[in-house]
Amino acid sequence: VVVKAVPCGYMSATFLAAASRRRQDAASQAGPGPSSLPAGFLPLPVVDGATLTYERFLREYALPRQPCLITNLGPSWRAREWSAEYLLAHEGVDQTHRVHMADGPPQEAKERRTTVGKALEAVRRAGGRPVYLSAWDYVRGNSGALQADFDVPRYFERAPAWLRENVVLGNAATDMKWLYIGTAGSGSETHVDTNLTSAWLWVAAGEKEWVCAHGGDHELLTSGSGSRAFGYKDDDDDGGAPLPDLFARDLFEAWPHARSARLYRGVQRAGDVCYNPSRCVHAVRNLGGPAGVVTSLTHNFVDASNLADVAADATRSINEELLPMARSLKPRSFLKSLAKSLRIEREALVAALVELPQLLSDERLEEVVACAAAGAEPE
Repeated sequence: VVVKAVPCGYMSATFLAAASRRRQDAASQAGPGPSSLPAGFLPLPVVDGATLTYERFLREYALPRQPCLITNLGPSWRAREWSAEYLLAHEGVDQTHRVHMADGPPQEAKERRTTVGKALEAVRRAGGRPVYLSAWDYVRGNSGALQADFDVPRYFERAPAWLRENVVLGNAATDMKWLYIGTAGSGSETHVDTNLTSAWLWVAAGEKEWVCAHGGDHELLTSGSGSRAFGYKDDDDDGGAPLPDLFARDLFEAWPHARSARLYRGVQRAGDVCYNPSRCVHAVRNLGGPAGVVTSLTHNFVDASNLADVAADATRSINEELLPMARSLKPRSFLKSLAKSLRIEREALVAALVELPQLLSDERLEEVVACAAAGAEPE
């Protein structure tokens, strides 16, 4: 699919002034942060998962698009044992599945394709070099048995099966579940998550440092960046400007508009979840851990808390990518190409396209809300 640059709006003086006021409000609410926090950043909010209710999570984090760290999750999960050695020995891991491996620090990393088995061995033999097995799509890659090692925290993925499995909205049940395993110094450059979904990332071992922007500042930080504003990588370059390097020492000089953004910075430790809401611009670095390796799990998801954003992105993609592609190809060629891109059978794709007009019907929306509300704890 050919992606075209999408202007994100003109940053007028009024727009920047309003963003600056929001940042000042966030700073006053955050209170004092760590003395080591670099100037211009707010402390990433930390909340105890042992006492956080779903209602509070929705009210203070999900619906306002506020990133945060949630502690004390999964203390008894078998996933706490995850390591390169554990995964190599696991009978349910398909070591032949091909993945991306990054060699070097984020700004200089060279990506290559390899197998899961070779990537895990490379992490073991890194010898202090920054290496990163990034975005191992373990469910798509025939290693879904690893899901028996953990439980999805109660705050996330509260959606009916048809929504989690909908290919138009990203097929989160299969295609948005990843493992990230890297050594100190590796990490991910500034980006927005795919399909404007939300994400929860849990660390099994090691520590990560995050810079996360408030989801409400998406336009401020992505204006003029083209397809990068919607989760496309730099190798899908469409002429848009690069996103700000949120870890750059000269961040606020090189990208002056970032001064008005609510940028949160914090360290995630084993057993913590970093929650990135829809439209959250973020970057992450691996600090190290047992044997110098950081092992983590990420699920992106769509539910009642972010369906509006995900549906808006799907509409944009249909209008700007799929329809022009459909007009330029014969029907059979279009369906064949799209089915291959989405990694599904053509019959399943046709069925999804046929039911598209009913995707957000009143009945479907009521089901999504009811599913999210089911089992919510009383305050």
